[in-house]
Amino acid sequence: MSILLDSLLIALGFALCFIGCTLLALSQQHHWRNVTGDRKAIPPRFAGLGWALVLLALIPCILRDGGSFAALLWPLLFAAGAMAVAMTLAMTLAYKPNWLGPLVRLNLTNK
Repeated sequence: MSILLDSLLIALGFALCFIGCTLLALSQQHHWRNVTGDRKAIPPRFAGLGWALVLLALIPCILRDGGSFAALLWPLLFAAGAMAVAMTLAMTLAYKPNWLGPLVRLNLTNK
């Protein structure tokens, strides 16, 4: 495999983990209320989609290295994605929660 393809597969795995962890964080009531500004807001059901994306990140890991090394690479990408979300989302929620406003339109809850 070429270095470019290897890098793209790792980047895809990381991106899927990052987006999945972001959705998991926003499925928590406290974070969702910070984003919407509404104290009575019910968080959307992002958790299932978030876990699906995290699990989907296993596919690029398997394609890159096979099952044995993917068993090591995937949890590392998940941890890196979770840490990146913790850093970026925490700062965004603390200082500019309105930047996450476009996510309010993705509210999947049944009203």
